Amino acid sequence: MKASEEQKEFIWKKFEEGITDIKPLTSDFVDKFFPDEPDNMKDGRSKYGRLVKDILVERGLKAKASHQYQPKEKIKLSEEDAEFIDNNYRMMSFVEIARLLFDDSNLSNLSPEARAVQEYIQNLNPEESFQAGEIPQEEYKPPKTIDRAISKINKYILEGIDRSKVTASDKKNCETLIRYLHTFRFLHHMNHLSTNVDRELYESSFIRYTHDKPDLTQEEVDQYIVLSGETVIASNIQRRVEHLQGLLDDAANDTEGRRISMALVESINTAQNEYHQSVNRQHKLLDDLKQKRSHRLKNQLEENASILNLVEVWKEEEGRKKMIALAEMRKEAIAEEIDNISSMDEIKARVLGLTKEEILES
Repeated sequence: MKASEEQKEFIWKKFEEGITDIKPLTSDFVDKFFPDEPDNMKDGRSKYGRLVKDILVERGLKAKASHQYQPKEKIKLSEEDAEFIDNNYRMMSFVEIARLLFDDSNLSNLSPEARAVQEYIQNLNPEESFQAGEIPQEEYKPPKTIDRAISKINKYILEGIDRSKVTASDKKNCETLIRYLHTFRFLHHMNHLSTNVDRELYESSFIRYTHDKPDLTQEEVDQYIVLSGETVIASNIQRRVEHLQGLLDDAANDTEGRRISMALVESINTAQNEYHQSVNRQHKLLDDLKQKRSHRLKNQLEENASILNLVEVWKEEEGRKKMIALAEMRKEAIAEEIDNISSMDEIKARVLGLTKEEILES
């Protein structure tokens, strides 16, 4: 199969326009020149795909396979970006800086933008950078088995679960905790934390709050995720205050110490206000969650009490019916026996002065 000049020009033009993958090239080629062909002929492995490759080879070009890995271009920081980093790397983590510079709150420590900022800071003075703990190198993987869940619980709870005495209640709690830890919102938040210290604090807070609560609604799980996130936020703010306080102490000996000190004092006051606001949010969230669960448990107890009362009443009524039925059976048996012996000399009964009814009543 040979390509016409028109077909060759079509493919070469598409390639110059930036369509370099074999699949879209083949698809456009078939749509243009062979519109009646089925969809499977638009694949790069079809005869038309091979023809497109041959057309490109004529000009020394090569199409990219659809599955071929395309490395992302390295992020380049502008002069304005560099200036912003210079002014803020002592007070903000590299992830926070990247989120502001690239206006993307979803960036994590694994994002190329964040790594570009991190590399720039490493070339400045990493010892002065605001960062605590090792940086995660992979995504968080929640436990999938009861054994792993028990390990997580025992890691953060002093008297957790005895592996040799796992009760049905323990098993239920672990199964529920596994579901909680697989919640998309929890994983999303976890993978956006920039240090292992923050990850452990976040995980420990969430597990301590939820490991013994298998009855949480999805709304309450989301609230506990927010509450655990607030714990990390408060910890970071507190760490930032301590870092700024250290810089303030160092600035006292600086020739421009007065101007720098005023800026640091203002930053410290702002951070402290943020810390108190975070703590207040935690208290409100925790109180709200406690009230909701307390109210729900109270209703459950009342419902259970009502059900138990009904069961007791039913049991009592059932017992009475059984006793009545047994008494009736006993009467029937005695009556039958009396009928059996009535065929005997009836005179014996009369001699005794007893009737059938009198014997039954006795």
